[in-house]
Amino acid sequence: MAAGGFVSVNTGNAKDANNILIPKDDADAAFNAAACIGCGACVAACKNASAMLFVSAKVSQLALLPQGKIEAKNRVLNMVKQMDEEGFGNCTNTGACEAECPKEISLENIARMNREYLY
Repeated sequence: MAAGGFVSVNTGNAKDANNILIPKDDADAAFNAAACIGCGACVAACKNASAMLFVSAKVSQLALLPQGKIEAKNRVLNMVKQMDEEGFGNCTNTGACEAECPKEISLENIARMNREYLY
């Protein structure tokens, strides 16, 4: 999280909920990604000890919201770099992480993180 799982923009005071319109599907997906508790079950279940499900959930929760767009590129680059420096493996899409996740974090987040990383 310290490598970029936050927004540093001044969001000001709380605004009326209708000021920033967010499609319900995006809001639901961001909420589901934010449900990740960082328990490590995904890493333990992965044959590669990949932390991509956890990292992708943290990237996705902000990438899906307008407030997170400003730092999106730096966030994903920094968080993937930190994951690599920590020695976690790469995802091979076996789905073991998703199956073990107590919060049912989806592999769709890994795909989103990969898209954010490439573009």
